[in-house]
This record gives sequence, structure tokens and C-alpha cells, in this order.
Amino acid sequence: MLRSLRPRVELRPIFMRPRKRKRVTICIGILATGGTSIVCVADKSVSYSEDIQGDTDSSKIVPVGPNGCHAMISGSESTISRILSKLKAEADLGKDVEQTKKFCEDAYRSAESEILEAAFLYPFLTLEEYTSALMKERVNPIIKSISERVERARQEQTPVSCGLILCGFDGDGHPYLLSLSSPGLCTDMTHTGFCAVGSGSGYALQKLLQHEWDRTRALDRTLYECFDAKASAENDPGVGYDWDAVILTRDKVGVVPKSIKVMIDRAWTDHVRSPYASWDFAEDLPKPPANWKFKLRKYVSDISKTSYNTGERTC
Repeated sequence: MLRSLRPRVELRPIFMRPRKRKRVTICIGILATGGTSIVCVADKSVSYSEDIQGDTDSSKIVPVGPNGCHAMISGSESTISRILSKLKAEADLGKDVEQTKKFCEDAYRSAESEILEAAFLYPFLTLEEYTSALMKERVNPIIKSISERVERARQEQTPVSCGLILCGFDGDGHPYLLSLSSPGLCTDMTHTGFCAVGSGSGYALQKLLQHEWDRTRALDRTLYECFDAKASAENDPGVGYDWDAVILTRDKVGVVPKSIKVMIDRAWTDHVRSPYASWDFAEDLPKPPANWKFKLRKYVSDISKTSYNTGERTC
């Protein structure tokens, strides 16, 4: 299929590949238009093991709760589903950043306790009995061996695995980017202005830094460069080709349609092609329309009311 021919512009040396790939995906959140918009991009790859993975029609960008929060998710279903269900139960999620950080950390630790109890203690011990036995002056050898297995599982992030970005606008209309990861630590990345989780995050962050990212940039340029970072993350063997994008503002949620994603994809492919390589109708992706920048700017103008007459040169 033609879509599989999009070039990967960097090669990853074999010796750099991790022995175990955790959270096989890429999720990126980034501020734009002076912090009045948030761009969310994620791939659609699902992994069950080292040998079973591929793109699906599932989305890794999901709304959470009644206050406009959106989560970009990475990790095992058993962990993510528990955390999301606990966050959805919080009526004040997203209204206050510090309180929301606590909600995230509490949800992670509660989910971890449930999973570890089911994986290591059931049906012989409850979590309370296990904790009480660990606190005794002389610890039973069996309890000690269970504790070592639990600690090893925490270090390897199995069976508990989670990478999550929670973003939106708080009760005062200010944007936030929160990153939740093992061992249940939620970090406020709003000041940094961008965040990535998943096995391809290193590639994505490197690409954003190469672009000399600036939160004041126009929304069309930010969306394109966020996709560019996602395309760079595809150098990780676990990151999928297909992708989703969502644009958040204080009062709108814009799910980027397929037509816009295809146009960005074709523009990116045309842009990275060597100037010495001629376009081949039979082999290459179709070129983007000549006015693709105008079309992209027109699309985002319906989502954000930010003026584009700033003199800034878009991509």
C-alpha cells in the first residue's frame, strides 16, 4: 500500500534497542497560540507482546470527566482502565491543578494496589494482611519473597504499566499539562509547555527541540510540527503509523478529521524528500495540494479565534 512508503528519516542503531519495550506508543501534548490552545497527537498502535502489535481503530486521546479534561494514554489496559475509571469519578477533576495532580497520584496508587493484590496475594492474603505482616519485627520468609517479587514488578513496570498525559483548562481558563507515570508520580509540565510519553518519546522530544518550539506559535504550525515529532517517533519499532489529533481550546474540542491528517501526511512526505529525488506516481504518496498551508490555517481558524496576522512565518 502507498501509505506504507512514507520514509523514516532517521535510523536507530540495533544496539540502542531496549531489551524490553514498555508503553509501546507515542503521545504528545503541546501548548500553542500563547497557551490558549493545546495540541494532542497520538499513534494508534496496540501491543500485546513483543511479537503481537499493530495499528487499530482505537483512540489513545480520550475525554475524562465533566470539565473538559483529555487524557493521552499509554500502558497496559488493566492499569489504564482502572486509572481512567477512578479519574472519571472525580467531579472536580481539572478545576484546580494541584488537586488534579493529587487525583492522578491517588488513582495510580489505588490501581497499582488492586493489580498487585490480584497478581501476588489473591486468594491467600488481602492487601491489609500483607502490609501488616511486612511491618512485623520478624518478617515471614514467604512474605519477604512476595515483597521482593512485588518490588521487582514495580521496577520492571509489570504487570502495572502506565504513561498518561492529562491536559485541559482549569477553572480560571489556564491550560495545564500533567504527566503521570511510575511509581505514581504526577508532574506538572505546563511550565515546560510540551510533554511526551511512550517508547517513542525520546525521538519526539528531540524533534520538538530541533524545531525550537515556542508556545506563541500559530496553531497550524504547531499541529504540523507536532505531527513531525510523531513521525520521528516512528523510528521506535513499536510506534504505529496511523495517528489521531485533537485540538483543545477553553470552549472547544476539535477532533482533527482524516482529510486534514492526510494532507499533513502528504505535505510532510513531500517536505522530507531529497531535492535530488523525483516524484514517482507509481511509488510515492500523492503530493499535497499547492495551497495546503492555507487549507490548514483555515481549518484551525474555525477552532481558535487567535489572529494569524502576526507576521509569523508558518511551516
